[in-house]
Amino acid sequence: MTFLLTVYTLWQRELVRFYRVPSRWFGAVGTALLFWAVLGNGIAGDNYRAYFFPGTIVMSMMFSCIFATASIIEDRQAGFLQSVMVAPVSRAAIVMGKILGGATLATFQGLLIMVFAATVGWTFEFWAFLGLLASLFLISFVVTAMGFWLAWTVESSPGFHAIMNMVLLPMWMASGAVFAVSSSPWLRAFMAVNPFTYGVAGVRRGLFPTANLDQVPTLQTSLLVLLGFAVFFYILSSFVVEKTGDKKST
Repeated sequence: MTFLLTVYTLWQRELVRFYRVPSRWFGAVGTALLFWAVLGNGIAGDNYRAYFFPGTIVMSMMFSCIFATASIIEDRQAGFLQSVMVAPVSRAAIVMGKILGGATLATFQGLLIMVFAATVGWTFEFWAFLGLLASLFLISFVVTAMGFWLAWTVESSPGFHAIMNMVLLPMWMASGAVFAVSSSPWLRAFMAVNPFTYGVAGVRRGLFPTANLDQVPTLQTSLLVLLGFAVFFYILSSFVVEKTGDKKST
């Protein structure tokens, strides 16, 4: 019961903080839509706009996850984590609450981009939409957990943003979000272990369930792989907090 209460409290705090800073909405959603408008219309017209749309959604969520996990550094500097870490609550619950908060916000921002889905030929299908929603949440959870792990080990907010952008942007670009699967063996190998590959694939499958997507992982495969990444990075983040939490919060 204490575990769930801790998770809920931190999850709710993330949502409240988000609504108090509306600029985060414009930063994450606006940047992604700008990329979509420029690249989608500038490279190959309507066909490419439809192809790039799933990547646009994932990009918006990626920026949201970065902003959410940067708050960990702010909380540490403001002293909030000091009070949380000395409380008689599970540190795994602290990690879960923070990650769930960031993942929820990122998923919601991904759904905001869906307002434009009709312009690329999307039509609502219940089961496909459930798969799409699951893909949005899982890739958001994975990226937020990755950000949590990094933010816990980085002292500087500018340094955190620099590292996250250096790591996540190439991962996003090499996921099939911008261009189709490459014939390069090393790039295909990287895509096979890249969580963004399965996030973009899951969103693409959910948006266009009847399209010919032979080289794209199936929705079931994408969800299972994303779930594996989610568990891995949650355990990794919890392990780091358990090992370094006392030192970081003092």
